[in-house]
Amino acid sequence: MKTIKQLLQRILFVFLFLTFYNSSFSKVTISLDDPNISYDGVFYPVITSNKVQFNRHLSSMINNWESGIAGSWINQWVITQTGVRIRFKTASPTIDLKFGKRIGGGTIGSLPSTGFTVFVNGVQTATFSDTVFTVNNPNPGTSNTFEVTLPNLWAVDFTGMQIDDTYALESPGALNKPVYVSIGNSITHGTGQYVSAAKGYPFLLAKKMDWDLHNIAVAGSTLGWAIALNIKGKHVDFITVKIGFNDWKYTSDPLSVKKAEYGKLIDSLRAYQPTARIFCITPIYTADNDGSAPYTIADFRAMVAEVVTEKMLNDNNLCLINGAEISDATMLAPGDPTHLSEYGASKLADALYLKINDCGSSSSVSTLQTNSRIQIKQWSNNQLQITSEVSAVFDLSVFSMEGKLMYKKSINVVKGENTITSNEDLLSNGLYLVKIQNQNDSSSTKVWVK
Repeated sequence: MKTIKQLLQRILFVFLFLTFYNSSFSKVTISLDDPNISYDGVFYPVITSNKVQFNRHLSSMINNWESGIAGSWINQWVITQTGVRIRFKTASPTIDLKFGKRIGGGTIGSLPSTGFTVFVNGVQTATFSDTVFTVNNPNPGTSNTFEVTLPNLWAVDFTGMQIDDTYALESPGALNKPVYVSIGNSITHGTGQYVSAAKGYPFLLAKKMDWDLHNIAVAGSTLGWAIALNIKGKHVDFITVKIGFNDWKYTSDPLSVKKAEYGKLIDSLRAYQPTARIFCITPIYTADNDGSAPYTIADFRAMVAEVVTEKMLNDNNLCLINGAEISDATMLAPGDPTHLSEYGASKLADALYLKINDCGSSSSVSTLQTNSRIQIKQWSNNQLQITSEVSAVFDLSVFSMEGKLMYKKSINVVKGENTITSNEDLLSNGLYLVKIQNQNDSSSTKVWVK
């Protein structure tokens, strides 16, 4: 009898243990359309209960040949998800996440090496290279906000989420941050930082500025005006446009054509985002100077500067940043003449942070108007060559590309040809905007490279 009683006690103990064990370690599947999951940095996601597809662009882009991202080949990179984050809040000790390779999406490497980065309350805690992984709560049982960044050049779908039983998701809250859109091609997409979007310069810049990043750059693309359609009707506060290597390297068009195309892009961005601050970055340093264009990369940079400075005359929220001034050979990825290393991306983000905060903080060039009564012809060796239709006293002003007044002086101009000492030796190497203006608003503008 005693033996039977002991046996029953043992059976009861095992039953209770298994019940406790199962309740402690079983998982709850979360529907992926749960309102407590926030999908940040993506304008056009397709969200269902068991799969989320991350679309950074309008589906019409694949057939819009004026976007720079049309066609079947490049679509593999269009449908990657650089800059996209999954955000949620829970006290669950563990969170299981599952992703699957997106059909037709591009991949770099056999796995998305360190492509998933986990932040807990804004602090990076882990990286993962597999498409199925478990995130550990650093304070089990305590509610924390988790943010998981996705790979930049490895296309995935979000296919599963589980948390520990007895726990639930909580509202992570709205971001309430300024919306930042980064536009560009492979350098902005993240080529060189394989394959972690969290190491790209747009992500690092957004983190430093406390912005909500939407990165719509695409590796292999050029910049057509129609890319701006992706942000038509969206709330956007800041835009960076880093025109890149492809627009110079792989074209035979004359510079006048590229100038018109770039001008149309900036005009389209402004039309669709009338109040956003737009920072235009000229091509950064490259060790490859063998483009097919019938002009040099320096000529291309000067063209971009000329387009932007002309538009700055009537646009207080437009700013030019000289990419060559904030980049150098040390920032390139090993064996790559064009793309940034992880160090280079970090250094570029730091430089842009300073330039953006400083942009336009001094005398604004936007108040100056242009006409044809006076023309700047040449600027070299401290000599400024100008032609004037009038004799008058003018103000000679030299601005940095960020809109800061470098120096100003009064000059006496006679009708016809003039040679003026310009104090060029006071300036470091870089791009400058030269303006001549008098009280009647007769003025001339010219961009020069020193």
